[in-house]
Amino acid sequence: MSIYVDTSALVKRYVNEPNSEGFDDFVVGSDAQFVLVPLTLVEMQSVLMRRLRQRDFDRAYLKRLHGHFDDDLRAALWVVNPFPAQAFADAARLIAEPDVALATLDALHVACATALGCTGFATADRQQALAARRCGLSIHDFFS
Repeated sequence: MSIYVDTSALVKRYVNEPNSEGFDDFVVGSDAQFVLVPLTLVEMQSVLMRRLRQRDFDRAYLKRLHGHFDDDLRAALWVVNPFPAQAFADAARLIAEPDVALATLDALHVACATALGCTGFATADRQQALAARRCGLSIHDFFS
């Protein structure tokens, strides 16, 4: 089983926020393959730098956090797949659905999950979870 991990859930492993412990327990207790794409890595950096600027933590903490994330990547906890080109068209179709309000990056993540053949989707975003469920993915939610 492969589970796509959205940045909203991924950040919970490295930054203490509501439901961080639940996400960490889920990851540690699962035998699933956890899938990311390069977009996730960029978005993760953006989130972390925003949190640093907001003074949620200091540079020393950020450095430790990056080390922990790099260790997880080296240990293959997260499998980084190439970004599937078809995800752009699929994301545009998801955004065009009038009853689900999806941001661009959220739609791209859902589209990547389906294009990569993932069976599950981990997220902390309710609208994204709704869209992923409609695409046939089982949802692992870590809402705050």
